[in-house]
Amino acid sequence: MPALVAKSYEGLEQLTEPYQVNGRMYVQVRMKNGSAKQVRAYSEAEYAKYNPEVKIIQPARSKRYILGFGEAGFIWLFKGQTYENIDWFRLSPCRYARPWGWFLASDKEMPSPLPANITPIKLEWEAVSKDDVMYPEDQVVQIVDKILYDPGTSTYVGEVGDHIDKMLTCDKAHVSTSAYGLSTFHVLHDEEGNIYTWSTNSRSLEVGETYHIRGTIKGHNTYRNKAQNELTRCRLVKE
Repeated sequence: MPALVAKSYEGLEQLTEPYQVNGRMYVQVRMKNGSAKQVRAYSEAEYAKYNPEVKIIQPARSKRYILGFGEAGFIWLFKGQTYENIDWFRLSPCRYARPWGWFLASDKEMPSPLPANITPIKLEWEAVSKDDVMYPEDQVVQIVDKILYDPGTSTYVGEVGDHIDKMLTCDKAHVSTSAYGLSTFHVLHDEEGNIYTWSTNSRSLEVGETYHIRGTIKGHNTYRNKAQNELTRCRLVKE
């Protein structure tokens, strides 16, 4: 087996067995011009030290590929009652991502049959990106919501800072625990169908009940393609 030598001498004919000079090992090699030259003969440890292994770092995969858009440049979203069909989605090749929920990568075959109340909709990569960089998540959510959810009749009421005095019906009351104790997130609507939200740690309203509420418009936002009016500093008016 040839001795281990510097890479510049590898492949040259070795004329001698390794020999020692002043405590180091050497070997004679024939140079390309025909002359003999004494060069270092390394142990395996020495060779590894002077010729470290070069590690090839693979470039990080972009979100386009991580999220399943791939070369085709699209994924399938699902419009309809996905939560009611969650068991079907869990058994399917579909995946879940926060900006748009359940989806199917472009390189996967569409499962069949689909649940009766589910419709696949194609989402193009260009719709949620610019120069191959995905938009911020909140912007992506707004884009996707317009695709997955039909627009509602709710509108923005007044301006931020305006006071309201309305009869509001409670549609949802979600109780959660935080560092400040129990908090309830309410979704309500008025007689015109406009949607309001109100978070409070003072009390929970009853779903289905109508209340006379006075409060302040804290902000306007959109959730699932429906306009919402965020309330703060609300109080119930006793009739």
